[in-house]
Amino acid sequence: MKKQYSNTISELYDLQKFSIKMGLENISSLCKDLGNPQDSYPIIHIAGTNGKGSISIILYEILAAHGLRVGLYTSPHLMDFRERIRINHKFIDKKYIIDFWNRMNYKVHQLKATFFDTTTALAFEYFGKSGVDIAVIETGLGGRLDSTNIVKPVASVITPIAIDHIKQLGKNLKSIANEKAVIVKKGSTFFCARQKKTVKDIFRNIASVADSFYEFSESVNIQKNESFPTYSQFDCRDKIRNIKMEKLRLNLAGKFQIDNACLAYLVSRWYLDRSRISFSEERFRDVLSRIQWNGRLQLVSKQPDVYLDVSHNYSGFKETLSFISGIGDLSNRFLLIGLLDDKEYKLIVRLLAKNFRQIILTEPAHERALPVSVLSGEFLRYGIEASAEKSLILAYKCAIKNLGKNDRLYVMGSHFLIGEILKVINKKDLTQ
Repeated sequence: MKKQYSNTISELYDLQKFSIKMGLENISSLCKDLGNPQDSYPIIHIAGTNGKGSISIILYEILAAHGLRVGLYTSPHLMDFRERIRINHKFIDKKYIIDFWNRMNYKVHQLKATFFDTTTALAFEYFGKSGVDIAVIETGLGGRLDSTNIVKPVASVITPIAIDHIKQLGKNLKSIANEKAVIVKKGSTFFCARQKKTVKDIFRNIASVADSFYEFSESVNIQKNESFPTYSQFDCRDKIRNIKMEKLRLNLAGKFQIDNACLAYLVSRWYLDRSRISFSEERFRDVLSRIQWNGRLQLVSKQPDVYLDVSHNYSGFKETLSFISGIGDLSNRFLLIGLLDDKEYKLIVRLLAKNFRQIILTEPAHERALPVSVLSGEFLRYGIEASAEKSLILAYKCAIKNLGKNDRLYVMGSHFLIGEILKVINKKDLTQ
């Protein structure tokens, strides 16, 4: 089955030749042929610019810890395609992927459906056939025309909005917010993360569509928040229920992850109450203390410390830089960075330029990688002569080789970059 699975995954990846094609016609057609499985179980739909994946995994873990059979659909993956589709800590079966492709590949090619259309349909059917109690579905890109937006969610969640994917979503926060806001459906409950003033009114207006609306800052209060090299600690007051949980330990670094955890708490608590399942603070604490989400300020080496982070847009880099600045000084801080060509690299370079002792440039393992020559030229504008190595693996090995015991290396810029690094670190045959 190993070869059969490997061939199937290769054929799925080949669908990327159809590139990003926004629209719901193909996913609707695929799901109609499958009997519209996405309508057979409750769904929590999550969109936004940053934090979607973190909120999705924490929410999924909280609900599973309370005895529910929970499906999770996220993207992109880092090492193994099956990371995208899982139920209660188990990745989708390889045989299911093979059987699905054998059944559907003719239809997929007939429609010229995209990779994301196809994998979304796969996830929807797998969750339905597996009898999940609920599924947490993360959008891929945008909201209005995202393949996942054929669902009828019980809850819609929008994470912080920032500039990203301007070709598809628009060049300003308002246009991006309007694209994301369309995931809020009539009859759903709407949860909105902390937002910039520019987009708050858009979400407050769209909230009238929903049955009820929970705004982050009005629903929870975070106190005594601290970020450490490998975890965060905080107090959380639930304003809705007038309860306080103290000294919560979150196994994710960066203060921004505290907001993500508290938003996931709000959504999970609402759903558990709705389902008449008693919330357990003990289980909630346990989930936070053991949560793992690769590539999010992930410490993979100590002395020297090596962090891997999938920040890939300006706002994501800004949040991560806040963490970096809080745990060390410039003298022992190194950066290995590679970006895709649709990112605001000029703003990102301006943000990062003076914050590292040495900067090494590389290219993610992707056809849309931003050339190191372009990135190098931008750093030169700020007087930074960054070293460049097009080969990601050689760049990583070179960066590690030059580190002293007390140095810290931050590898950042893309899911595709971090995924390749993790494969090298793990040295596993991921098709087994």
